[in-house]
Amino acid sequence: MVTLPARLPNAVPADLTSFVGRRQDIAAVRQLLAAARLVTLTGIGGVGKTRLAWRVATELRRAFPDGVCLVELASLRDPALLPTTLIDALAIPESSARPSMDTVCDHLRERRMLLLLDNCEHLVEATADLAYQVLRAAPDVRIVATSRQALRIAGEHVYPVPPLPAPDPEDPPEPGTATRYPSVALFAERSAAVVPGFEVTPDNEAAVIRLCHRLEGIPLAIELASVRLRVLTVDELASRLDDRFQLLREGNRNLPERHQTLQALIDWSYNLCSPMEQALWARASVFAGGFGVDGLEAVCTDVALPAHEVLDTVAGLVDKSIFIREEQGKYVRFRMLETIHAYGRARLAESGDEPVLIRRHRDWCLRLVETADDEWGGDRQQEWASRLELEHANLRHALDYCLSQPGEARVALHMAAVPWLWIAMGCLTEGKLWLDRALALDQEPSRERAWALSTAAYITMAQGDEPAATALAEEARDVAFRLHDLAALAYATHVRALCHSLRADLAGSDLSGAVPLFVEALQQYADADVPAAYPNFLRIELASVHILLGEADKAAEVVDDLFEWCQTVGDRWQLSYALWERGFVRLIRGEGDRAEADLCEALRIKRFFHDTLGLALVLEVLAWTAVAKGDAERAATLLGGTTALWQTIGAQLFGSTHMIAQRERFEKAAREKIGNAAFDAAFGRGSALTAEETLALALRERVQPAPETQPAAPALTRRERQVADLIAEGMSNKEIAAALIISPRTAEGHVEKILTKLGFATRTQIASWVVQQQAGRT
Repeated sequence: MVTLPARLPNAVPADLTSFVGRRQDIAAVRQLLAAARLVTLTGIGGVGKTRLAWRVATELRRAFPDGVCLVELASLRDPALLPTTLIDALAIPESSARPSMDTVCDHLRERRMLLLLDNCEHLVEATADLAYQVLRAAPDVRIVATSRQALRIAGEHVYPVPPLPAPDPEDPPEPGTATRYPSVALFAERSAAVVPGFEVTPDNEAAVIRLCHRLEGIPLAIELASVRLRVLTVDELASRLDDRFQLLREGNRNLPERHQTLQALIDWSYNLCSPMEQALWARASVFAGGFGVDGLEAVCTDVALPAHEVLDTVAGLVDKSIFIREEQGKYVRFRMLETIHAYGRARLAESGDEPVLIRRHRDWCLRLVETADDEWGGDRQQEWASRLELEHANLRHALDYCLSQPGEARVALHMAAVPWLWIAMGCLTEGKLWLDRALALDQEPSRERAWALSTAAYITMAQGDEPAATALAEEARDVAFRLHDLAALAYATHVRALCHSLRADLAGSDLSGAVPLFVEALQQYADADVPAAYPNFLRIELASVHILLGEADKAAEVVDDLFEWCQTVGDRWQLSYALWERGFVRLIRGEGDRAEADLCEALRIKRFFHDTLGLALVLEVLAWTAVAKGDAERAATLLGGTTALWQTIGAQLFGSTHMIAQRERFEKAAREKIGNAAFDAAFGRGSALTAEETLALALRERVQPAPETQPAAPALTRRERQVADLIAEGMSNKEIAAALIISPRTAEGHVEKILTKLGFATRTQIASWVVQQQAGRT
């Protein structure tokens, strides 16, 4: 099976084109970051704020041992989702009912990390509030923001990003030296990519200088202009640009000159497009984050732009550098730079077609979710999981449209009620947010409301709030009864049964009371012909109840049937739960090796789906299995990692007294085997692991963390260790200070502390020690 890579914090992308100039800007921003924890790069659209931020972050990676995380905000419109977007960017396995900002702050509190908040201008207040809270909570986190305006909070240092220096045609440089100007060098490099062999020569140098001067060194404008060399010479390009700018300036005297210039160039690019290319450029602006050809064909076509013309039209826009082509897994996607996207949206608004296109986009997203729901239990499940993740930004826009337009909240209920959209993809908190908003706006009885109430109950239960979950499930049942809707009643009965199983105390009779409800819901599902994914997920929960009641044979019967069904139809997500349950049964029966094999296979599947909830359940039982197999230290480490994961979800084991009792029984056995001190030490090491590190440990993809009782290297702090590594690379104190954005005096102080701790007298001894330590780790 091909799996997606583990979810990691969003890294700064590798440069697809060379980075030209900006050495002084890079040095200035690095100097600011040495003194300030928040630096905002401001400037007009297209001036290069994002590329400058990326380059600075790339050069400073060594200074941030916990990494650099890029948070792209251009496609985000709802300020309330900003903390959730940061959670996604940081790859926090977050599903809890806690406020999202608390989750973010807790995650960053002990980390030394650089955050890049890119394109903040449309969310200035929300971004400012988020930055303020993060900086207060996490003293070793620094933030670089890019925005067309400052955030205006205490401690912010603003760096206006200037255009690239351009030569003056009235006072030209010495012949043959124009490429020393970054704007000319950029034009030359990009033009050579368009016209192989292009270079600045004595024959075209004057025209290139005039062109870069007229473009005033704006990188986006230069890159757009270079594309025109496919059909024009530099002289023709400069002449046409001169004429066009003069015309535009006569009609736009109230605009700042640089804004006129960029507007003029994009206007010119627009006018060089065919009518169908112009239409698709404008219409594609309703998408957020990116889009594929199928989305364009569904949303953007009509008589003037037939579906069969879309592919060639897309190729033309890619050729003109309006669309940027990217491959994401098995999909080809396209996006637009924010400036180009905003221009297209303005053109769409001028055309009067914007409301129609936005609604078409919403309807396309609705069909996408409906089809994913219908096909979730089949062999296209992994394809749908990948697709829903790619379209996350578009789905957010569609939901936002539904909640902002009168009379559309019921469609939001319908979309947000699909449980796989949130449970399988690890987005429980965001799902609950959309459901709460939609339920508040549309309170009339409807099938959509009943289904949304049940999904909200399911998420609330998963986050450990059983009383609230039960209330939502009861309301869902009442609505379904009023409507005589058997499918909605089945779902409500299903969730009520689950709530009953979680609130039961340790008396077996109370827990067994959930079984008739589960059976009733199964029959209702069958009578209503509900898609198989719903009753099959119920079977997982029914099997769990049988296990906790000591009815392993009944549980095995349910799981074996489900296992066979999943293998037949290709349902991988449900299969992972069937493997979890089968491993649980085998653990109860004393089959430790077979239990571990099932549980590890479940983990490999869940890694694809980023299913935080399921991941925690499987790791929990795997830790119990380690106890049963006599490996108490490994069990303690896994329990530590699993506990940290539960904290991101909500209540441990949903607050189920029966499951918690099982955990306590195995934990007690592990403590008795190795003693409290050894257990607590291993538990602490597990608690410090990330979710991916815990997963890798569980799958034996990494070496077990060494016990604290083993001899350790001298206790250098993390910063001292960084300084020691740089000494080993031959850096001076001044170079170390620049690399770590600290003062030379601070670097010198770290060196003295290292010499004292290690008992050395020279830097050479430090370097030798580092080499020995590295050799010992390999």
